[in-house]
Amino acid sequence: MNRRSYGLAAILFSTMGAVFAQADLPVAALQADRIVVAAHQVQMTSAGSGRYTVIFESGFGTDLRAWRKVAPEVAKSARAITYSRAGYGGSDTRPEPRTLLQSSLELDQLVDAAGLRPPFILVGHSYGGLLARAFAARHPDWVAGMVLVDPADERFTPALRQLDASRVEADDRQFAAIVPAKFQSELKLLQPVLDSGALPSGTSGRLPDVPVVVLTSVQAADKPMFFLETPQALAIKRHLHADFLRQFSDGTQVVTDKSGHNIQQEEPALVIAAVDKVIAAAEARSGRAGL
Repeated sequence: MNRRSYGLAAILFSTMGAVFAQADLPVAALQADRIVVAAHQVQMTSAGSGRYTVIFESGFGTDLRAWRKVAPEVAKSARAITYSRAGYGGSDTRPEPRTLLQSSLELDQLVDAAGLRPPFILVGHSYGGLLARAFAARHPDWVAGMVLVDPADERFTPALRQLDASRVEADDRQFAAIVPAKFQSELKLLQPVLDSGALPSGTSGRLPDVPVVVLTSVQAADKPMFFLETPQALAIKRHLHADFLRQFSDGTQVVTDKSGHNIQQEEPALVIAAVDKVIAAAEARSGRAGL
């Protein structure tokens, strides 16, 4: 199942291939260690050095291997951190329900356990974009910039419903039917949040005014099987990403039709360039501030 760029859950702009392709990736593509976080083993990689620590947050259903084409290049000029969330990749499962807030708080725990120090550049793909935003809202003074790779937006499903509620419901049923059993409980907890169009307490809030790049895929399927693959849905996503950037004084949208949802795998150079741009902008700001 390697359909081009959509699937695990309509609300997350994912594809079945985004999840199932993980099985074909070598675990050692990135040299991963295991670190104890709140009495649980977490799979993590750390490479490179520099003033900035770049933390990569993977999308729903994917582990740290999603960044295998990006993190090694970023590590040439900064410290690059990838990890697999609880129950993903080589990380232990945890007893707490896999809510958005719980996963977000576990990133805080990882930062503490690994002794990571700001300034941080957060890179989040899809669902990982929500987690990056939640971390930045809680720790605005720690975050120097963000790169959001075709990020999920809590306003997307309600906007699609205004166009055609029946097609959105059909998409949800089809996606729920193909999501692997290990992710079903997490999906059931997340779906109502994104259906509501609002993020829960602890994962929302004012974001720091830092340099931000949002990468948006507008690659349409030749024969759309799902509503979110249609030109109308892609136009909404593009608009929501642009609207999100209006809150920042230095926000850039990069639009591509050459890759699908998994831009970090299909066009990794775009993500690497976005990280470089954000780091350069953060450095320029710190210079103007006399830091």
